[in-house]
Amino acid sequence: MNRLHRLGAAGTLGAVLTVTSSCGVPTGSAPSTIAPSDVPYGLAAPAPQASAAPSSVPRDEAGWAYLVGPDQALVPRARDSGTGSTEERLGELLSALADGPTEEEQDRRLSTALPPGVTLSVAGIDGATATIDLSGVAPLPSGAASRRAVAQIVLTATSLPGVEAVLLTSEGEPVEAPLPSGALTDTPLLPADYSVFLTPPSPPAVTTAPVPAVPPPPTAVPPPSPAVPPPSPAVPPPFTADTRPDTAVPSPDAAVTVTDVRVSRHAGFDRVVFEVDGGGLPGWDARYVPEARSAGSGFEVEVAGDAVLKVVLTGVGLPGDTGVPPYAGPDPVALGGEAIREVVLDTIFEGQMVSFLGTTAERPFRVYRLQNPNRVVAEVLHEG
Repeated sequence: MNRLHRLGAAGTLGAVLTVTSSCGVPTGSAPSTIAPSDVPYGLAAPAPQASAAPSSVPRDEAGWAYLVGPDQALVPRARDSGTGSTEERLGELLSALADGPTEEEQDRRLSTALPPGVTLSVAGIDGATATIDLSGVAPLPSGAASRRAVAQIVLTATSLPGVEAVLLTSEGEPVEAPLPSGALTDTPLLPADYSVFLTPPSPPAVTTAPVPAVPPPPTAVPPPSPAVPPPSPAVPPPFTADTRPDTAVPSPDAAVTVTDVRVSRHAGFDRVVFEVDGGGLPGWDARYVPEARSAGSGFEVEVAGDAVLKVVLTGVGLPGDTGVPPYAGPDPVALGGEAIREVVLDTIFEGQMVSFLGTTAERPFRVYRLQNPNRVVAEVLHEG
């Protein structure tokens, strides 16, 4: 079973803790200004007015449960009692998040992307990374709702001082979580990854072609002109690279098929080219991962090399939907370069194609897009 399916199929939960909090506002001291860097994620964003933090918890030390506002942006709501250890307070926040909005919040048109009956529990906190287990009976939603549900969990957990990242498990087993781009990852999730959900999604642009009132008069057909050569491919950008994750979103209408995978060695770097055909432009999510795991089964994938660079192309359609014949060449694609040993193609699932680049180490890399024909290029430096 795909690990994201496992996240969905097992990730449904009923709340186990009931959280109550007082609603007064401290009156014993003069108001003070909070530095912008101390304000929790999304707290200053336009949204329905957040409820006041319990009087026993200073505002800059309180944790917040993030709900879905009427404009689909996530908004913080006070749920932190301020008592107990960090793990106990996080457990209370997650239980309150699983409970969903109160009646008063529902009247304000607040909602949640988490399904009814979902249970969220703290499996442990290692350093500043909290492991949160999902269990229950109803599946998590799919698509954008799934990404918004994960954003609620991550932003809620990391709003608590002392928690800076989140790992997700289901029934005790590690799972891959969807990033905003739709790519899957089993690395720690950061609040910055999901800050896009703190603002309302942009409505799709709608253009209407003007309709002439009177049909134009017929015109003579000009003689055929000589064939014009297609535009030359875009020049690669200046080479700047590091080992941090590299992401880009696909165009809204993207539905492409990978038609060719090429590898080559160059002075100072190795290159992998994914050529695509179909509608729109693909996006990507590229990052180093501890091990290669199949998106289709969760089983470990054998990849030559000492490190694994996972490259996920997004905006990918099944060949039967795009009408484009898929790549049918060697797999894995061997290179044996100073940086890249081989490329192993995994699977296509939910609009993305996963591949693994076996590298000699976690060396600096970059990913960019070229057109005519459409390609996504990944390059890894020999040194660094």
